[in-house]
Amino acid sequence: MKRCIAVFLIILTLCINPVFAGVVTSSDGKGLENCVYVAGSPGDYPVEYYDDKSGEYCGIIPDLLEEISKRSGINFVYVNGDKTSKAAWGQNLQVDIVTVLSNDYIPFGKEYLELMSYEYDGETKKCGLVFTNITKEDDVAKIRAAAYEISADKKSGIYLNYASANTKTDYVPGVFALILSALFAGIIVMLILRIQYIRKENAADRMIDGETGMGNLQFFNYHFRHTINDRLRNLYYIAYIILDSSYLRSYHDDSSFDEMLKFTASVLSEYTGEKEFSARITENGFAVAYRANDDKDANKKLKEVMNKLNSFEKVKEKSNKLVFHAAIYHLAGVDKNCEILLFNLRKNCNRIFGTDKQIIVCDVHSMNRIQEEKKLQESILNGLKKNEFKMYLQFIVDNKTKEIVSAEVLSRWKTPGKGLIGPGQYIEKLERAGLISRHDFYMFDLVCRQLEKWKGTEFENISLSCNFTRITLSEDNFIDKLSAIANKYSFDKSKISIEITEDSIEKDREIATNNVMRCKELGFRVYLDDLGSGYTSLVNLCDYPIDVVKIDRDILLKTETGKGKELFFGIIALAHSLNIKVICEGVETDGQNELVSASDCDFIQGWYYSKPIPAEECESFIRQYKK
Repeated sequence: MKRCIAVFLIILTLCINPVFAGVVTSSDGKGLENCVYVAGSPGDYPVEYYDDKSGEYCGIIPDLLEEISKRSGINFVYVNGDKTSKAAWGQNLQVDIVTVLSNDYIPFGKEYLELMSYEYDGETKKCGLVFTNITKEDDVAKIRAAAYEISADKKSGIYLNYASANTKTDYVPGVFALILSALFAGIIVMLILRIQYIRKENAADRMIDGETGMGNLQFFNYHFRHTINDRLRNLYYIAYIILDSSYLRSYHDDSSFDEMLKFTASVLSEYTGEKEFSARITENGFAVAYRANDDKDANKKLKEVMNKLNSFEKVKEKSNKLVFHAAIYHLAGVDKNCEILLFNLRKNCNRIFGTDKQIIVCDVHSMNRIQEEKKLQESILNGLKKNEFKMYLQFIVDNKTKEIVSAEVLSRWKTPGKGLIGPGQYIEKLERAGLISRHDFYMFDLVCRQLEKWKGTEFENISLSCNFTRITLSEDNFIDKLSAIANKYSFDKSKISIEITEDSIEKDREIATNNVMRCKELGFRVYLDDLGSGYTSLVNLCDYPIDVVKIDRDILLKTETGKGKELFFGIIALAHSLNIKVICEGVETDGQNELVSASDCDFIQGWYYSKPIPAEECESFIRQYKK
């Protein structure tokens, strides 16, 4: 009786001062949007059980989740599966969390969080949560932080609330029980209606960007699914607008950026009509969904918006630089995934970032290309993780003695599906995907490992040159990364040459030059690749402390003419006058070998002496060559 009255008073209090219930149960495995799904045990009273009358999960763990929800803002939805299927829910990645009791064994999941331990029936028991592989890292962090905030007294109170009762329900006899039941029913109806109202308010709040007052990504996603139906899809255009926040903060101040955000929200609101919507997607990214009669009309409308945005007075009074750029796309019937669409648009917009072009028009091809590049990036990252990139060596001989003195380290990608792929097929793609530096340092690690292996053996006098793109050389932390890798191994650093490739220009020439200088200070030698072609020019001989230059094969091929020969011998003489040694690349025929051998060139590289050889076959090749 006392327990029923207490519950009645609690419910009455909730009706007067209602609080959003952050833990609900869904009978079909579906709940509110943006929830964390939980698989629980329906028959483990008092820790966790399913109440047939209320249709909700109750007990210690659900109450703890309520506390976590209040602190983190995360809503939890229990899926109403039977006890035997709990592990299956998590194993099949259908839920974010599987609850764990003392006797549970969960053979999967990426992280465990203990909620509390307690004494029950003379035994120490524990309960907690296992996060599955689909749980968002941000949610894991929020849940863990909120769980740590719950005091020991609060946990004890939750436990005692259940431990003090022997059964789940106390029965009230007679007419009073009927009256109380009727009151309960009325109060519960009121409570449900109130909770539904609060849920709608909370859901609306979660769709608002706090800084600008406009919608956020969740808002845009919601309206993309509910406002743009299949019948109207081809009437809509999506524009993704990027604000150059780095420029604003560098040349103006933070207050200008804040003003620009509010100005942007105001302009987009002004130009957004009925059945159209806009939102702030990232810190400096905005999206607009609007209607237009055709491409010309769509471009005209967007241009008006962009002109208004780029007219912001505080920026215009200091410079005429465009601080806003936009990508526009006409929706097609197959475009159902809002987040992929926005990702593709942002990537396309980045192509004109920093230029004087205000708008880029995207078609299906350009949108698909972004997805292909994303898949390639994932494939490359997976290849680096699984060590699919292999080291090959092409040996270099002394021009006078014809003995092997060094080798250039070359990269090959051994893919599961396509077999062995040469660098010509993926280096440019690595640059485009922003992964070239990771590849360069990956190969450098293999070189250091190889030299440590050769230390104290018959091969220790052979040096290796490792290619680095100018993009990598332009990174601020280049030397830190280089030193961290080299210091893991024991070898003579003069046996490594940093070979500057010609395949791209520096992002920052000054940083690149300083990094090359530091390489020399650390004891590494410096090679300049492909002199005479691409981005490699004679100016580089002045900029960098070069030890060795490589004459590009195209120069060697020109030696069939008189001027070509003069150029070839002239480059060698110029390099020697600067105290720089010379390697001639691409020697493949008897005639080429005779010409180079008769010159003052210091070293020879090419198929005539050595093709690129897998690292594991190099030692036997060297021994065979010596014979």
